[in-house]
Amino acid sequence: MLKAAQRGVTTAITHPVTLALVASFGLGGVIIAATGGAPLAAFSEMLAGGFTGRGLHNTLGRSIPIIGMALAVSLAFRAGFLNLGGEGQLLMGALAGTMVAITVPGPGVVVVPVALAAGAAVGAGWALLAALGQTHLQVPLLITSLLLNYVGRSITSYLVRFPFGAPGEPFATTVPVPEAGRIPRVTLIPGGRVSISLVFVLALAAVLAVLYRRSVGGYETEMVGLSGPFARYGGVNVRRHTLLVMAGAGAIGGMVGTHLVIGETFRYIDADMSAQSGIAWTGLMVSLLALNRPMLIIAAGLLFAGLQIGGFAMERATGVSWQLAQVIQALVIVALVSRFAVTWKRRRAEAQATAPDAPEGEDAHVGKV
Repeated sequence: MLKAAQRGVTTAITHPVTLALVASFGLGGVIIAATGGAPLAAFSEMLAGGFTGRGLHNTLGRSIPIIGMALAVSLAFRAGFLNLGGEGQLLMGALAGTMVAITVPGPGVVVVPVALAAGAAVGAGWALLAALGQTHLQVPLLITSLLLNYVGRSITSYLVRFPFGAPGEPFATTVPVPEAGRIPRVTLIPGGRVSISLVFVLALAAVLAVLYRRSVGGYETEMVGLSGPFARYGGVNVRRHTLLVMAGAGAIGGMVGTHLVIGETFRYIDADMSAQSGIAWTGLMVSLLALNRPMLIIAAGLLFAGLQIGGFAMERATGVSWQLAQVIQALVIVALVSRFAVTWKRRRAEAQATAPDAPEGEDAHVGKV
């Protein structure tokens, strides 16, 4: 039992994620020291500001969209699809959900679910544009999903400035969302209230974790991610699976965008949503750090949210820029990817060294389908 515990501790310490975190904080400390700051004091303020007192409530609130977008990214990544269109899916879904919350009458128990459903539907439809491009036109999903971000940003910006804009406002915004259309806040921990969306996003992570490991669809998703031709040979309809997975990822992104409005700002503000759309890229980093595993995404999302919230506390207390938190986030991913790249390169070299020689005359056919 003791040896097993020791092996578990050793594995945790030497895990690539742990090493990436240590390396990123170490490099962050070097940057702080090089600019004349005190690394220990800065990190102490960052952690205290992000994970204690009022900062913990802010971290929980910030983690909702981060975890949500990370789950959306993980769904596509596990199927082997590089969906970089989270920003466009978030913005399009956010505006659709906002307008539904503003225009649909009724009590909150009706309006809020309908608004979230509308955001999910538009987000899914926006993601399907990229998916259809790959399945029917052979246009790479990576390129299409990325470029659609700019289209979505321009469309939402135009709509908020003109047909959906609130008259008389000095900036591009919709009218406020009525009280009935706002996501309620609840007291999850003493000392503050957090949007009930946190419960929903945690439940979504749990559902996806079960689906990935216990369902036929989860198995098919993993097979498609490992090898599309192999999955197709095994009877999986890869084209249909591509559409379903991308629609699911877009739906999650659309609901996250809707939450940002009807659960936080209570009106769609163009400048604010353009800034908030960076959450899509934070979600991508969180998914990579968590290796696309839903339950680990929760922990990584809380960490990144705490770093962002704690960064502001660090700046107020020590004068070190809050942007250092973003630097640390990026360094974590760089260190993690570098670690895996070295491992993959070593394993490939070992496999090539131990593989039997190909028969003469067949070299040109190796790897061909």
